[in-house]
Amino acid sequence: MTMSGTRAIASAAALCVFVCVAAGSAFGQTAIPKPNPPPQICANGQCATTPVSKTTPASPAPTGHIKWNPGHYMASYGVNYGGRPPQNWNWEMNDLNNQDAIIGYRMMISWSALEPTPGNYDFSVIDNNLTTLKTAYNKPKHLVIMLYTYSHGAHSSGDVHVVPAYIQQDPQYGNSPVAGSYGWWGMNSNGASTGIYSPAIWYPPVANRFIAMLQAMARHIDHEGMTLDSDPYVEAIYFQEDSTIVQSAWARGHTDPHYSDAAFVTQMEGILSATTSAFAHTSVILANTWLAQPQPTVALEQWMAANRIAASSADTIGQSTFNAMGTSMLAPGLAAYIGAAASIGGTGDLRPTMTAMMDVESGDMSTTYFNKFGGPWTPLDIINALNQTYHASHAFWTRMTVNVPAAAQWPNVAATLSANPLTRTAYPADYP
Repeated sequence: MTMSGTRAIASAAALCVFVCVAAGSAFGQTAIPKPNPPPQICANGQCATTPVSKTTPASPAPTGHIKWNPGHYMASYGVNYGGRPPQNWNWEMNDLNNQDAIIGYRMMISWSALEPTPGNYDFSVIDNNLTTLKTAYNKPKHLVIMLYTYSHGAHSSGDVHVVPAYIQQDPQYGNSPVAGSYGWWGMNSNGASTGIYSPAIWYPPVANRFIAMLQAMARHIDHEGMTLDSDPYVEAIYFQEDSTIVQSAWARGHTDPHYSDAAFVTQMEGILSATTSAFAHTSVILANTWLAQPQPTVALEQWMAANRIAASSADTIGQSTFNAMGTSMLAPGLAAYIGAAASIGGTGDLRPTMTAMMDVESGDMSTTYFNKFGGPWTPLDIINALNQTYHASHAFWTRMTVNVPAAAQWPNVAATLSANPLTRTAYPADYP
């Protein structure tokens, strides 16, 4: 089963989970003592034990080498873009107070917001969100950082929403569809950008700069004096759905000459390997749904299972659809994950080996976009799918409050999550 076209939901990174055809902000000041560091940090085979405070609740003891705090998380409805003042997200995060069953928050931030000039990094939004989550509520919460890698709209002169300015100004970073601009690709016509675009991370010079930013992020010292990798409340680094990048590279027939699935997979595996090395104690997630061809998508999912990368998708559908229609509508990456991709190179069910950390976005719960597949789905229907089909350890639920069905409004979602925990939360077999 296929679906044609793309959607542009300006508030989130939502592209379909189904097979698609497409070639200094203020923060909380509540006086709560600092959280504890992990009881043990290991690097290069050397381990050090850290003392645990008697006055501050410790993060749950890890089952293994990687921090592990599975369960339901709130997901931000907005993105921290480059070229704009840092945003304060407390108005969202404050709804986590006294919600003990919701253990964290998934934020979204673009590369250009993190590296406004070459080698000069701005992690202030991450720091502020993290400090708020750790100190402002009745219990500390965990942070998941999503790297947002494409723009819904066309590129315009001076646009630094997602691609750092220095990348766009230097020809060493490769072509763009627009003369005099570099390092990105997207929909275009007659030398002008006409739609979605993304940084050309399939091109090695661009990928290398992206990796340098991720390595700097892992080493960054937060407000509590810990690196982001060693901070027990930084749960995961999340890479947005790869189909957004591939769709930008294909550009509906106006393809970047540097792009191929093989080039993308090579660079993506390099980015992911560098991230797991830099974030040696932190989960790493890739929403691998579809590339230009299904077989490389499946091969990438299999590589992820062998390299402790969690599966994901921008959208999560309800169990009622799986019960009625089976799983044939799933994109190749997720089909490989659940063991339903034998005809396109799948080698079996990957769920016993790896975990899934799934996004639940606005279209899944509140719009008519998935009507022909039985959507929108209730939160309970989606939780049933997370437990029965996706075997998800983490779920990131978009916070919505207005112009959505009652069941999708955050207070009601939160109540449903509190009453219905995730059940597939064992420490993954592919984790050290």
